[in-house]
Amino acid sequence: MKLVVSPLARDYIRSEAAYLRKRSPQAATHFRDDLARLRQNLAQFPRIGHETEELPLPGVRRVVMGAYLVDYEIRPDEIIILKVRHGQQTPPSIDIEDDFDYEE
Repeated sequence: MKLVVSPLARDYIRSEAAYLRKRSPQAATHFRDDLARLRQNLAQFPRIGHETEELPLPGVRRVVMGAYLVDYEIRPDEIIILKVRHGQQTPPSIDIEDDFDYEE
C-alpha cells in the first residue's frame, strides 16, 4: 500500500532529525532507521496502530515508534502519516464543537 507523509509530519521529521544530528549523530541515525522500519511495517500491516480517545477523529490511528507517537489514517489506496511528535510533548488541543452534527 502507498504511504504518504503529510507536510506537517514531514516538517516535524526534518526538524527533529536536524535537532538530533546536532546533539547526537547516533540518535539521529536511530531515528532515521526507526522511521524507515515503521514505514515498511505500516505499508505491510496498516492496522498495527490503535484508535485512541486522545484522537477524537474517526479512523485516525496511533502507533508508538520508540519515544515518538505517529498518528496516521488508512484510506482505500494509501496510508497518510498525519503527525509525528515526541511522547513527552504536550498533545495538541483540538477544539470540538459539542453541538455540531459531525454525521452530516
